[in-house]
Amino acid sequence: MATIGKLCLALTVLGLGVISVWLLPAVGKLQNDVGLRLQKTQADLKTAEDSYARARAEFSTDSHRLTRLQVGWDKSWDIEQNGNTGVLIQGVNLAVTGLGTETGLVERESDSGDPEPPSVYAFKATEEGMAYIGEFRAKVIDANSTTLVPTWQPTQEEVEFWLTGETLPWRFRTQIPAAPRLRLDRLDLQLQLLAEKYAELEQNVARQEALLEDAQRQLDQRNRELVGDPDAEVTPGRPEFSRGLTAVITESEDERNALLVTIDELRHRILSETERRQQLLRELAALVERLPSSEDPQEARTTEQNLR
Repeated sequence: MATIGKLCLALTVLGLGVISVWLLPAVGKLQNDVGLRLQKTQADLKTAEDSYARARAEFSTDSHRLTRLQVGWDKSWDIEQNGNTGVLIQGVNLAVTGLGTETGLVERESDSGDPEPPSVYAFKATEEGMAYIGEFRAKVIDANSTTLVPTWQPTQEEVEFWLTGETLPWRFRTQIPAAPRLRLDRLDLQLQLLAEKYAELEQNVARQEALLEDAQRQLDQRNRELVGDPDAEVTPGRPEFSRGLTAVITESEDERNALLVTIDELRHRILSETERRQQLLRELAALVERLPSSEDPQEARTTEQNLR
């Protein structure tokens, strides 16, 4: 029995030795792999810790920057275009659903202590981002809706821009920073002045076009008076109304020229007859002188005058 026990013990020790010799390389390789993985994990952990530290620093910087940017903006509301909220454009006014006393839009106190409608600054989303629309006054404030009236006179182009992107949201704020608002106020003033100048130019152009049309009508009338109007009725004694001044003047000039020729011919005939008469008088005077002299000079002169 003891021999059998010793034999089993010897076989067990021998088997363990063989197994240990076979397992040692695998265990060493596994230990090496675990060490490499551990080193890689530690390196990744160090990288992650560095990234986390940088992210915390960037988050802190961005938070401070966002805090600085939010200074002067006060309250804001994002109004989505859906069944519960939305913006309806009524002329140049905005009917906003989802913005009212229940959402924090209330009247403000003026310097005199009286309540007055709050100012609301509107922004509209576009494909490129939020676009500033302008300053409005909340004239009618209900629990969940309000009517916003612009503080300036929007142009047709601005209203058409409001109508674009009907499904895109709007954003409303009760305050914007002073410096951008001052620049916007200056730009609005410049735009208003330019719009007034443009309207004045349009009125001037309209007046000039009206004057041009009136001048064209008068020119056409003068042309008809000069060259004639076939559609005009014939007026007795005024042929120029239908035939035109040019034709009538031409005919009158032709008649005048013909009369001048006739008058010139008559003048030549008168001159010729006058010269003939003078010749006859001279001949008669010569004949008288050839007559026998009379004792009475007075009678001779009478006879001479009678001959003439």
